[in-house]
Amino acid sequence: MPPSLQDLVVVTWNAHLAEGRLADLVGDLRRGRFTGGRPVAHFVLLLQELFRRGDDVPPLAPDARSAFAIAPRDARAPDARDYGTSLGLAMLYVPSMRNGAGSLEDRGNAIVSSEPLLDALALELPFERQRRVAVGAAISVRTARGTERLQLLNAHLEPLSSPSSLWLFRNPRRRQMSAILDLVRSSRFDDEATSVGAIVGGDFNTIQGGAGEDAYRDAHAWTRGLVAEDQRSTHLMGRLDYLFVRLSSDWAANTIRVDDKYGSDHHPVLGRFQRVARNP
Repeated sequence: MPPSLQDLVVVTWNAHLAEGRLADLVGDLRRGRFTGGRPVAHFVLLLQELFRRGDDVPPLAPDARSAFAIAPRDARAPDARDYGTSLGLAMLYVPSMRNGAGSLEDRGNAIVSSEPLLDALALELPFERQRRVAVGAAISVRTARGTERLQLLNAHLEPLSSPSSLWLFRNPRRRQMSAILDLVRSSRFDDEATSVGAIVGGDFNTIQGGAGEDAYRDAHAWTRGLVAEDQRSTHLMGRLDYLFVRLSSDWAANTIRVDDKYGSDHHPVLGRFQRVARNP
């Protein structure tokens, strides 16, 4: 049976490849460390910067360029496939770019869930400096109306512009966020007859202004039912990581920053849901 939306927790986290201790985060979530001691059985993780290694990573073409490697601290560190096996959870991983030219590795975004993942999709974002691919899926949840879909989209936006744009002097994120918002405004994500709502989460790399950036303001204008956001920094460079929600009128959500970074350079951000009374 699908979980009640009220029992679901959604987390976004940049795991920084092998530096992030994903198994520890999942363990603490299940034990109720972030929910006042109440164990969490139903959850979705929107993860950025997981990596994959192995022979199924295509070889680099001789004339191709590669993104630089974010090298794992331990050659035996678990990759996306290892986590999918060891955690016993549903996983959807979509690579965005190579993890260096010298090894058979790529890195990208993943959705990891205690619930079955439905209707997977990938959205290649407008190109700037590196290839970026958002990953989406849906899960089933229970509400007062019965079983409904909750749509999910996980994205990692570009921190810097291309060298031809002098790196820091042009902000590429509004254009990428615009592509995301075009998708979540489509009938797949905005079908009130079958869906309780949608969540857009990720590392949005708002290094030039945090919540003052256009990408944040545009995404926040799309939200409905996001009643409280933890405003604290999620990275040394400020508040970069967000959960945006658009829910039916009888639901609301709030977010909190998790204090432990679990070996990454980013704090996880956790979202919870609650019923609200309809206006008479």
